[in-house]
Amino acid sequence: MERLARLVKTKRASKGLREVAAEIGNVSPSTLSRVENGRVPDMETFLSLCDWLGVAPAEFFSTDASADEKSPAASIEIQLRADKNLDPVTANALATIVRAAYQELSRPPEPAADEKQG
Repeated sequence: MERLARLVKTKRASKGLREVAAEIGNVSPSTLSRVENGRVPDMETFLSLCDWLGVAPAEFFSTDASADEKSPAASIEIQLRADKNLDPVTANALATIVRAAYQELSRPPEPAADEKQG
């Protein structure tokens, strides 16, 4: 829920709670405030927030989410998905590219062929 709260706060930015609640639809300003403070929303609200954020609900149920959130790629992903100037499909595509590039480029280098033999 901490991640959901951060995403909502980031995307809401300087907009008021009422404005964002109206933008999302069936979510009240008080519910939105509670979510931003880390409270667990009901399933309908959770799904509405995921739609508004452009994030798949399953992403909040990953077994290794705490380790993943610590990576720089995860921080970039949060920012991309919260960017109101990006279409959610585009934001998800960019986030996938960043994650894949980070995973590939952050691996320790493999030993050279002559080091493997010796």
